[in-house]
Amino acid sequence: MIPTAAARPAPVVLAGVGHDFPGEPVTNRFFETEHPALGIDDAWIRRHTGVGARHWPPPGRHHVDMAERAATLAMKDAHVTADDIDVIVATTATARPRVNPTTAGNRYSDLALPLQKRLGADRAFGFDVTGVACVGFLHASTVAQGLLSSLDAGTVLVVCAENPLPILNFRYRNAALFGGGAAAAVWRRHDGPSGLDAVVLRSDAEHFDAFDIDDEDKMMMKGKVVGAIGAGFLAEASWEALRRAGRGWDELDWVIPHQGNINMINEVVELLDPPRERVLVNIDRRGNTSSVSVPGCLSENVHNGRVRRGDRILAMSVGRGFSWGAMIFHYGRPGEREEGDVRAC
Repeated sequence: MIPTAAARPAPVVLAGVGHDFPGEPVTNRFFETEHPALGIDDAWIRRHTGVGARHWPPPGRHHVDMAERAATLAMKDAHVTADDIDVIVATTATARPRVNPTTAGNRYSDLALPLQKRLGADRAFGFDVTGVACVGFLHASTVAQGLLSSLDAGTVLVVCAENPLPILNFRYRNAALFGGGAAAAVWRRHDGPSGLDAVVLRSDAEHFDAFDIDDEDKMMMKGKVVGAIGAGFLAEASWEALRRAGRGWDELDWVIPHQGNINMINEVVELLDPPRERVLVNIDRRGNTSSVSVPGCLSENVHNGRVRRGDRILAMSVGRGFSWGAMIFHYGRPGEREEGDVRAC
C-alpha cells in the first residue's frame, strides 16, 4: 500500500488526451483463415474474450510512430505545443530489444527519448516507466502528479504505446485477445481544485510467473490465473479509491475498466454495481491493448463527444506481476464545461 504523503500534492488536471489505432481493423476471420489449427472462430473469440476486431501496426510502423500521433492529438486537445512540455513519461509492455524495438534503425526498447526527438520537445526531459504492463497509465500519471508537485514543471506528457504482433505466439488461442495502438495524456498544474482525486496502486508477486517470455521472445500468459483473481483486485482497488476520494456513484460520470477481457469486465461491473450506462468499453473493436487500454478508451470517448470537460472518471487496470490499481480523476481544462451545460446520463 502506498503511504499517505506528508505534503499535499500540487493540484493537477488532465487537460488533453489523444489516441492512435493504426491500419485497418483485423477481424476474427484472420484466425479462421490464417491459423485454422487453433480451432477458433468469430463466435468462440467473442464468447471467450469479447473481441471482434483489433489493430496491429502495419509493417514498418513502430511504437514511436503511434506514440507521436497520439501525443500530437493530446497536445492539440490540451491547447499546448511541444515547447510547453516539461517532462515526457512513457510506458510500453510490448517493446523488446532487437525483436520489437520502439523505433526503426535502433534496437533499444525505450520510448520517451525517441518520442521527444520526434515531437521536438527540446525543453523536456523524458524517461520510461516499465514492468507494470497494463497498469502503466496509472503509474505514469501518478509519477506525473509527483513531478508537477516537486519540480518547477507545469506540463507532463504521458504516453502509452503497444505493438504486440511481433511477440504474439499464434500457437495459443490467447493471441486473438491482443491489439496494438497508442494513447497520450497531458497533465498540467493549475490553480483550481485538483483533477486527480485519488490513486490506489497495488502489487502482489505470488503469481509473478503468470506472464513470461519464451525462448523465441514470444509472450506467454496464464489466462486462467488472471481471470480467476483479476476482477477481485480491480473491485478492491476501486472501492478504496472511492473511499479515499470520498465519492459515490452519483458523483462519477464514467467508469473505465481495464479492457482485458469482456468476461472480467462483466464480473467487475457486477462486483461494483455502477450505473451500467456509465461503463465505457472498446474491447470489442480494439482488443486488449495493455497500457493503452484505459487512456485509449477515454480518448476515443472524448473525441467522439461522449466524455466532456468536467466529467469525473473512475479507471482501473490489472497487469503483470500482479500489479493493479484504480484512479479517480476528471477531464478538465481548457475551458472546462460551460456554465449551464448539464449532461443527461
